[in-house]
Amino acid sequence: MKSSKPDSEQTSLTSTKSLNFVRTCIENALDLLTTTNCTVCGNESFGRRLCPDCETFLNTTPAVSTKTVNNYEVHYFGFYEEKLRDFILAYKYHNHHSLCKELAKLTHNVIIAHRISFDIISYVPATKSAKKKRGYDHIELIVKQLSKMTEKPWIKSMDAVRETDQLQTADRKESVKGKFAMIDSASEMIVNKEVLLIDDVLTTGNTMSEASRILKMAQPTEIIRLVIAIKK
Repeated sequence: MKSSKPDSEQTSLTSTKSLNFVRTCIENALDLLTTTNCTVCGNESFGRRLCPDCETFLNTTPAVSTKTVNNYEVHYFGFYEEKLRDFILAYKYHNHHSLCKELAKLTHNVIIAHRISFDIISYVPATKSAKKKRGYDHIELIVKQLSKMTEKPWIKSMDAVRETDQLQTADRKESVKGKFAMIDSASEMIVNKEVLLIDDVLTTGNTMSEASRILKMAQPTEIIRLVIAIKK
């Protein structure tokens, strides 16, 4: 007859195996939670969406100056480089639409730093092809978040009615003409108002100029232009 282990020893062995199993499950869960990559830069983020460096960047002081383009002033957070470029690229091209909150925060920091006063927020709309590719208008999502932060209303004032590719056009100023069309129902909300016009990146300034030209048709008292980044 085969000998068997005493009941107490068998119970102890079973208990030890159970504890080891539970410990392994906990360790695996902790590993999944703590070994993560930053949404923006891809570095280890220790269970958070953003790594410590990217979190710290969100508290960076905005540019103290403005840029004059086509005879108007543009407020901006910073230059399109390093961390700021990483945030924008991750948001626009890697389907991290939740970053709209962080980019809205950067925009809000500019408003605070420059003590910008306004009545209503509008934005430079994405083209139909860009919205179809991403599944959303990236600037509109930022503006919605900014509206909550500032407690100011927002409005879609215009549509992008024509696709353009400035990089393949010799005359970039001409390439954006007719790109936008005013939404009639928006005019009454903009007339005699100070409008904050938002875009993400300023390159030549021609897109912002064309959007401003269309917005002026609604007769706002002032258009304050603000972008997240400008290219040098």
